[in-house]
Amino acid sequence: MAKKWMKRLDKRWTYKPGEYSDKKFRLSRGAIEEYLKCKRCFYLYRKMGLKSAPSIPFVLNMAVDNLFKNEFDIYRRQQSPHPLMKMYGIDAVPYQHHELDSWRENFKGISVEFLGTDIEVFGAVDDIWVNTDGNLIVVDYKATAKSEDNMFSPINSWDNVWNKGVSYKRQLEIYQWLLFKRGFQVSKDCYLVYANANKWKQEFNNILDFEVTLLKHVGNSEWIDGVLMEIYSLLNQDLIPDSDETCDLCGFVESSNLLIHQN
Repeated sequence: MAKKWMKRLDKRWTYKPGEYSDKKFRLSRGAIEEYLKCKRCFYLYRKMGLKSAPSIPFVLNMAVDNLFKNEFDIYRRQQSPHPLMKMYGIDAVPYQHHELDSWRENFKGISVEFLGTDIEVFGAVDDIWVNTDGNLIVVDYKATAKSEDNMFSPINSWDNVWNKGVSYKRQLEIYQWLLFKRGFQVSKDCYLVYANANKWKQEFNNILDFEVTLLKHVGNSEWIDGVLMEIYSLLNQDLIPDSDETCDLCGFVESSNLLIHQN
């Protein structure tokens, strides 16, 4: 039984205090979101290696991401505004930088050392635009198929996004923070390119139609340094945090244990 349990442990992304004299522990943008959702689940994985069950990959969303990147790259090479920018009155063009491909690559991304710790924060951004003032604009692509009252409805505000886009907004703000820490001028304005699929057509015809909306968010990254210090403190303690009552996984585990003991 012990051997089977050990096979479930994933030590690749776990923090080991005192072992980072020559390198830094890489803390992803997604790991920060894990901490904000449930400190216990974060600790069990990032300190002890107990990873939760893997989620099903959203391959269609990834395909849409790639298509958006390909399309915006055309205008990046031309250094001209994308039609979506013109539609929403954004005076900007897709940003050119020799590290952009690396910044957009998973497990590489934009990285910054969190000073005073042995942590390096990183995140893979979908896109960056630059306005006429030279400020960088963080952009993320998302795809969904949300509708109301059985009718196709475009996503036209953050209120239409799941959970009002709280995690998406934090994601954008972390990218802004990373770029700012790297010494770039960063606009507070950031955007979500949101593609909503029309699933109420009468025929498929091998074509999936999307209504594309641009959602603006005025980012505020002041919370990030404080949260990173909390994470660093947690990773350097031996006490497992209590379960979060809002965490679905913790609730499932506790319910399962209760059923087991009852039976």
